[in-house]
Amino acid sequence: MSDSSKVGLLRQRRDNIREWLDEEAPYTEVDQRHLDAHTPERAYWHHGYQAALTDVMAMLALEGEKTDTSGIPT
Repeated sequence: MSDSSKVGLLRQRRDNIREWLDEEAPYTEVDQRHLDAHTPERAYWHHGYQAALTDVMAMLALEGEKTDTSGIPT
């Protein structure tokens, strides 16, 4: 997959999530509970962020190269 098609795929994923948030949870634009220490929202934000980084790393990995996903629950 070319770099430009990878970027296009990531952009589409981002846009789909933005549309979903606009429809299902528009309050997230201003309600930033993930910034509050010791909250479930903060834990879920970090979980989602690490999952996104794992996805991007897998997408950017060279063909035949495996991304190290050890320690990531399935």
